[in-house]
Amino acid sequence: MDAPRHFVKDGLSINDLPIDYFCHTEVALLEIPKGPAEGIYKEDLEPFADILSKVSFALIRTGMEKYRETDQNTYQNEGSYIAPSAGDYLTENFPNLKGVGMDFLAIGSASSKCPEGELPPDCHRHMLGYYTGKFVTGVEDMHLADIPKGAKIKRFFNAPLLIKGLDSSQVVCIAEIE
Repeated sequence: MDAPRHFVKDGLSINDLPIDYFCHTEVALLEIPKGPAEGIYKEDLEPFADILSKVSFALIRTGMEKYRETDQNTYQNEGSYIAPSAGDYLTENFPNLKGVGMDFLAIGSASSKCPEGELPPDCHRHMLGYYTGKFVTGVEDMHLADIPKGAKIKRFFNAPLLIKGLDSSQVVCIAEIE
């Protein structure tokens, strides 16, 4: 889980975040298919605006998770990413949204195919509040394939290591599905 301090010098660290960043009763699974080195843009999220306005955590399933076992090079070096326009859209329009989980390696992709302005630091900074102070945390590299399409997620917990000053942490995620 990336907290603002991951890319914002004086941003909140993991242990500074209140409990509502870790315990969620309003959660959505968004199906946004993407391939290697393809970004998620504002336009990809706009059809989910009504859903995003009601949840505190959104899981984004792109299908990139399949490469984790079958093609490590693609998974690690050609992953999908959350483009700056999407980070801005999430942070500026959905004040109740505390976090986004994704089935790809990181908020930003290491791919050389990423255009200028969409490199990993750019993607992280737009989502983690570098420019505006408004932020959404990110849980990267999630296993989402086993959640049935259309499933209702009753509760979701993401429990990090609460070490003082930590900018990011591995988390244990638990979802209760109806």
